[in-house]
Amino acid sequence: MSERRNLMRKISANQFAMWELHIYLDTHPGDCAAAAKLEEYRKVTDALVAKYEAAYGPINESTQNTNRWAWIAEPWPWELNEEGK
Repeated sequence: MSERRNLMRKISANQFAMWELHIYLDTHPGDCAAAAKLEEYRKVTDALVAKYEAAYGPINESTQNTNRWAWIAEPWPWELNEEGK
Protein backbone atom coordinates (compact mmCIF):
# COMPACT_ATOMS: atom_id res chain seq x y z
CA MET A 1 0.00 0.00 0.00
CA SER A 2 1.33 3.44 -0.88
CA GLU A 3 2.21 5.94 1.83
CA ARG A 4 -0.49 8.28 0.52
CA ARG A 5 -3.20 5.64 0.78
CA ASN A 6 -1.91 4.52 4.17
CA LEU A 7 -2.15 8.09 5.52
CA MET A 8 -5.69 8.49 4.17
CA ARG A 9 -6.76 5.23 5.83
CA LYS A 10 -5.32 6.38 9.15
CA ILE A 11 -7.04 9.75 8.82
CA SER A 12 -10.37 8.10 7.97
CA ALA A 13 -10.09 5.66 10.86
CA ASN A 14 -9.36 8.45 13.33
CA GLN A 15 -12.18 10.61 11.97
CA PHE A 16 -14.58 7.68 12.32
CA ALA A 17 -13.51 7.18 15.95
CA MET A 18 -13.99 10.90 16.59
CA TRP A 19 -17.54 10.83 15.19
CA GLU A 20 -18.41 7.81 17.31
CA LEU A 21 -17.07 9.53 20.42
CA HIS A 22 -19.07 12.66 19.55
CA ILE A 23 -22.24 10.58 19.37
CA TYR A 24 -21.40 8.82 22.63
CA LEU A 25 -20.68 12.14 24.38
CA ASP A 26 -24.06 13.49 23.24
CA THR A 27 -25.67 10.95 25.56
CA HIS A 28 -22.88 10.74 28.17
CA PRO A 29 -21.62 14.33 28.52
CA GLY A 30 -20.01 13.68 31.90
CA ASP A 31 -17.68 10.92 30.72
CA CYS A 32 -14.29 12.59 31.17
CA ALA A 33 -12.36 9.57 29.89
CA ALA A 34 -14.28 9.64 26.60
CA ALA A 35 -13.77 13.39 26.29
CA ALA A 36 -10.03 12.91 26.85
CA LYS A 37 -9.96 10.13 24.25
CA LEU A 38 -11.75 12.41 21.77
CA GLU A 39 -9.10 15.10 22.31
CA GLU A 40 -6.38 12.48 21.80
CA TYR A 41 -7.93 11.39 18.50
CA ARG A 42 -8.29 15.03 17.44
CA LYS A 43 -4.59 15.71 18.00
CA VAL A 44 -3.53 12.57 16.13
CA THR A 45 -5.92 13.36 13.26
CA ASP A 46 -4.68 16.95 13.01
CA ALA A 47 -1.08 15.70 12.84
CA LEU A 48 -1.94 13.11 10.17
CA VAL A 49 -3.84 15.67 8.09
CA ALA A 50 -0.93 18.13 8.34
CA LYS A 51 1.50 15.40 7.23
CA TYR A 52 -0.75 14.39 4.33
CA GLU A 53 -1.33 17.96 3.15
CA ALA A 54 2.38 18.81 3.36
CA ALA A 55 3.19 15.86 1.12
CA TYR A 56 0.18 15.67 -1.22
CA GLY A 57 -1.77 18.93 -1.00
CA PRO A 58 -5.19 19.71 0.48
CA ILE A 59 -7.47 16.80 1.20
CA ASN A 60 -10.70 18.63 0.43
CA GLU A 61 -10.23 20.74 -2.63
CA SER A 62 -13.15 23.04 -3.38
CA THR A 63 -14.72 23.15 -6.78
CA GLN A 64 -14.59 26.26 -8.94
CA ASN A 65 -18.04 25.51 -10.36
CA THR A 66 -20.61 27.68 -8.57
CA ASN A 67 -23.59 25.78 -9.92
CA ARG A 68 -25.66 24.64 -6.96
CA TRP A 69 -25.86 21.07 -8.26
CA ALA A 70 -22.29 20.78 -9.58
CA TRP A 71 -21.33 18.27 -6.89
CA ILE A 72 -23.61 15.70 -8.51
CA ALA A 73 -21.50 15.66 -11.69
CA GLU A 74 -18.19 15.30 -9.85
CA PRO A 75 -16.85 11.89 -8.83
CA TRP A 76 -17.56 10.70 -5.31
CA PRO A 77 -14.53 10.19 -3.02
CA TRP A 78 -14.67 6.40 -3.44
CA GLU A 79 -14.67 6.78 -7.22
CA LEU A 80 -11.27 8.51 -7.24
CA ASN A 81 -8.02 6.66 -7.83
CA GLU A 82 -4.82 7.29 -5.87
CA GLU A 83 -4.00 10.38 -7.94
CA GLY A 84 -7.37 11.94 -7.09
CA LYS A 85 -8.79 11.59 -10.60
